[in-house]
Formats: sequence, C-alpha cells, structure tokens
Amino acid sequence: MSEEKTSTVALHLNEKTDLFSFLNAVKQCKQDVLFKTAEGDVLNLKSTLSQYLFAAISDKESLLESSTICCTKEDAKRLKQYCA
Repeated sequence: MSEEKTSTVALHLNEKTDLFSFLNAVKQCKQDVLFKTAEGDVLNLKSTLSQYLFAAISDKESLLESSTICCTKEDAKRLKQYCA
C-alpha cells in the first residue's frame, strides 16, 4: 500500500451536515472511518451498529463538535464536503 492510502487524517464534521448523506458516503470509503470522541470512545462508522449509535447521539451538538472523524487520506477526499 502507498503512504497516501495508509496515513490517517482527522476531520471535524460541519455543523449542518446531512448525516444520512454522510453515512452513505462512509459506505463508499475503502478503509475504516472512525468517529472518536474527546472522552476516548471510538465508533467504526462502517459498522451498521455503530452507525445506529452515531445517529442516536447526533443531536448532541457539543459531542459532535468535540469529536473527530479519522480516515485515510484517500477516503478523506470522499468525505471532505461533510467536514470543516
């Protein structure tokens, strides 16, 4: 694998991101996409169960603002429209 595909990028979701569209974009990613909270919790957004939990907490703006989305540089290109 090339360096670009294996290095990880940390992104922050835009405030008004359409979560349904975002999760559909996550499904198109080639590698894992992780949602990491400031408290140290990690959800793999490629998992259906994790997507359900992510949707359940999505109304907590402070949690979303303090969390990061971690993915490869290649996958970050797919998700950049949803992230700041």
